Amino acid sequence: MNAFNYPESSRIFDRFARFYDQDYQHYDDDIEAILTLAAECGDPILDLGCGTGRVLLPLVKAGYDVTGVDISPALLECAANKLRLAGVKAQLVQADLRSYDLPVKTFAFSFCTSNTLMHFTTPADQIAVLRNAARHLRPGGKLLIDLFNPDLQRLFAVDGLMELAGRWQDEESGAEVLKWCVRKVDPAEQLQETTFIYEEIFPDGRTQRTLCPFTLRYLWRSEAELMVQVAGLRVEEVWGDFDGAPYTGASEHLILIAAKPAR
Repeated sequence: MNAFNYPESSRIFDRFARFYDQDYQHYDDDIEAILTLAAECGDPILDLGCGTGRVLLPLVKAGYDVTGVDISPALLECAANKLRLAGVKAQLVQADLRSYDLPVKTFAFSFCTSNTLMHFTTPADQIAVLRNAARHLRPGGKLLIDLFNPDLQRLFAVDGLMELAGRWQDEESGAEVLKWCVRKVDPAEQLQETTFIYEEIFPDGRTQRTLCPFTLRYLWRSEAELMVQVAGLRVEEVWGDFDGAPYTGASEHLILIAAKPAR
């Protein structure tokens, strides 16, 4: 099993930057729940894998003091542009989630949404991310971790297939963009190798394809809870969706709410 490779992963995620916001423009399932937890916990807030600022920006607009960490300079540049256009400020840090070292170690709330933890493809690396998150929380501070719930039937059903996962018109180039997705699952290692293929068809008939390959390591509930405990945190709740419904085997998400024990 290969460990997370920082330089290569940075280059791969840079490729997403041009497509991410239009690809996920209709996805906001997590924002209300994160805003609610932010209101409960207070400042400061740490966004782990902040990307283009999809969740970070609404928090900053709501008046929170937010720091975003991401591996990709291109994604962070998109986030910085959004902040400038909105006339608001946040600290953006390019770093590895396993090893970033911020001067502030008293975050009240941290979150790692959209399967970000799964991009680290060994148990050791996933625990390192969680330990570093715990290190940056104040006693009593909370961490939200959002993972997809592994459905083996679904994983095997799409194994090796090319699926059309999205379609939109690019606002700047006028190109029609088709998003294709190909997955390959390795159940022994709990890995899903995924390739997003963004196919652009320009008004003049020209076509262009951008490949974004990455690997996810999915987790089972008991394993995820144990990792959180090993990282020095206490699991308080496990949700199956962002409405806070109890987790079941049929849930779409596996969402853990953990807290750093008070000294």
